[in-house]
Amino acid sequence: MPPCDKTKRPERLKVNVSPAEKELLMQRAAAAGRSLSDYLRHVGLGARAGASAVQVMQMVGLLEEGLALLEQIADQQDVAQNDGLVILARLHRIEQLLVMLAPVPFVARTSAC
Repeated sequence: MPPCDKTKRPERLKVNVSPAEKELLMQRAAAAGRSLSDYLRHVGLGARAGASAVQVMQMVGLLEEGLALLEQIADQQDVAQNDGLVILARLHRIEQLLVMLAPVPFVARTSAC
């Protein structure tokens, strides 16, 4: 948790959000280990929200899974037609893992052009 900031803040802002947006903001603040006000100030003033220890561990787990899949592909000696489907399935899973790690919505290109 960040150090206690004793700065006086006499100004108030009113921000209109939907119930779903409020819940999401509260979840993100809690995940970052901040109060909602502190989180909104932090992000609103241009700082990165950062990740909690749990989020970092989840990302490490996803990266390890991707690495294991790449190692399985690299270890495969003979590539028969059926093996090609296995490789394709592993590459698709790696793509899914990378999309989960993306900090913003991501759309994979489907063609080489």
